[in-house]
Amino acid sequence: TPSVTPTPTPSVTPTPSVTPTPSVTPTPIDPTERPVPAPVTTPKSPTAADTPAPQGESSTPDSEDFQRRKIQPLDNPGVPADRVLTIDQSITSKLPRDLVPPSPAPQQPPTVNPTSNLVLGYAPPPDRLFEGNDIQKTVWGIEEMRNQEFGEYLGVKANLPDEKVLISTFQQTLQDIAQQPGKRSGIIYIVSRDEQLELILVPPVGRPIHYSVPEANKAALFPTVQELRAEITNPAKRASTSYLRAAQQLYKWAIAPLEKDLQNLGIQTLLLSVDPGLRSLPFAALHDGKGFLIEKYSFSLIPSFSSTNTDYKAVRDATVLAMGRSEFVDQQPLPSVPIELQAISTQWQSPSFLNSTFTLDNLNSEHTKGGFRIVHLATHAEFKPGKASNSYIQLWNSKLQLDRMESLNWRNPQVDLLVLSACRTALGDREAELGFGGLAVKSGAKSALGSLWYVDDGGTLGLMSEFYHQLRGATTKAETLQLAQQAMIARKVRLANGQLVTTAGNLNLPTNLQQENQDFSHPYYWSSFTLIGSPW
Repeated sequence: TPSVTPTPTPSVTPTPSVTPTPSVTPTPIDPTERPVPAPVTTPKSPTAADTPAPQGESSTPDSEDFQRRKIQPLDNPGVPADRVLTIDQSITSKLPRDLVPPSPAPQQPPTVNPTSNLVLGYAPPPDRLFEGNDIQKTVWGIEEMRNQEFGEYLGVKANLPDEKVLISTFQQTLQDIAQQPGKRSGIIYIVSRDEQLELILVPPVGRPIHYSVPEANKAALFPTVQELRAEITNPAKRASTSYLRAAQQLYKWAIAPLEKDLQNLGIQTLLLSVDPGLRSLPFAALHDGKGFLIEKYSFSLIPSFSSTNTDYKAVRDATVLAMGRSEFVDQQPLPSVPIELQAISTQWQSPSFLNSTFTLDNLNSEHTKGGFRIVHLATHAEFKPGKASNSYIQLWNSKLQLDRMESLNWRNPQVDLLVLSACRTALGDREAELGFGGLAVKSGAKSALGSLWYVDDGGTLGLMSEFYHQLRGATTKAETLQLAQQAMIARKVRLANGQLVTTAGNLNLPTNLQQENQDFSHPYYWSSFTLIGSPW
C-alpha cells in the first residue's frame, strides 16, 4: 500500500481578501506504535472561549433559535426566609471562643454542566484521543465518541469494527465504492480542541493523514463559524460578499492543510465527520479565495463512518414518492409546494399527495405498496433544542417526531434518499445539530437532504427543480447536489419574467408566485442544503 506523507507549509498572515496556506503541524504516524497509558486527568472547567458569542438580534431571520439558556440565581433577596442573620462582631468578640457561632459559608457560584449547550464540545474533552502517535487508535476513539454521542441522543447503535482492522475495513469500503460511480472518496474527521483544530484524512489507499492547526483554537474557531452563518443568513446582506472573510478563514483552517493530499490522491467526494458546533456550518460556502468548496468537491455530513449505510446503488432510475403541505395555521405558508410536487411527479412519473392527503397513514401505505427509493417531503420540518421528540416533520394532521421515525421502517423496502425541502435547524445548538446530523440514521434512509435554515420559496423551488433534473445523469447523490448548487452559483437557476429558469428549461409560475427577476447566486440560497449520510 503506498504511503502518503503530509507536507507542512509555511505560516502566512491571513487577510480577508485572499486565502493563504496556513501553518500546520504534521503529526508523525506509526500505526504499530502504542502510546504509553497517560495518567487520569480531570477535565478542565469550561471557559468563555468554549462558548460562541451571543448572536445579534437582527442578524438572521432565525434569531429566535439563538436563545441562551440561563442559570437561575441561587438566592432571592426579596424573600425573608432566604436571608442569613449575622451577629455583630462587637458582641461575639466578648463571648468565649467555643460559643462563637460559625460564620456563614461563602456562597458558591453556580456550576455549568459541561454537557449542556452552553459548552460546544465533549465531556470529557477529546484530548485523550491524541495523547499518543497511534493514528488507528485515535480514529477508532473518534468513531466510538461520535457513535456514543448520537446513540445517547437518538437511541441508535452502530457496528464499530475492531480497532486493529478499523482503518483497513474503512479503506476497503472506499475502494469498493470507487469502482462503481468512478469517484474517489475520503473520510475527514474534524475535532476541535481548546488549543488547536485536528484534521484527519482517511484516504482509500495509504496511511491516514493528520494535521494540527494551532491557529484554529476554540477561541478563534467558533466566533468565526458564527460570523459566517450570521453574514450568510442576514437578509440585509444578500447583495454583498460580507461572508467572504469568515468563509476564507474557515477554508484556510479546515480544508487547505489537506488540499495537496486530496489532489494527489484524486479524492473528489468528502465524508465530513465533525464536532458539535460545526454540524450546522454551511461547508459548501467555504471559500479558497477563488471559488467555493462545492465548486471543487462534493460532500456529505456523516455522524460517523461506521453508522453510514455504504451500499451503493445508482438512483437515476429510482421511483419517487412526493408529498407535501402548502397551508399552515401557525407557520408561514409554502405556496410553491404544489408546483414543486407537480414538477417532480411529471418528471419522474410518480404519485404526489398534497395537504389533506399528506398523512402518516398514506405515507406508510404508499411506501409499503410501492417501495419508493426516494421520499420527497415538501413541508416545514424543525430541528430544535432539547430532547429528540422536540424535532419533527409537519404532516397534514400530525407531527412526525424525530424519535418516532424508526417506525416508518424505511430499511424494508430500503429508502435511498429522504428529501426535506423546507426544513431548518437551530443554528449552533448541539441537540438540534444531533437531530439534523442523525436524520438519515434515525429514519432508516441511506441519505437525507435537508436545509440548515429556511430558504425562501423561490430559492427552494429553484434548487429542488435543478436537483431532480441533475439526478437523472449524476452518478452519486452528493454529485447531484453539487451540480445543482453550481448551477445556482453560475446564475443558471433564476427567476426571470414570471418563469423559473433552470438548466432543464423554463417553468411558468402562477401569478401568486411570480416575483421580481432574481438570481440565486448568493450562498444564502444554496449553501444551507446539506446531504446527510451516504454521499453515494
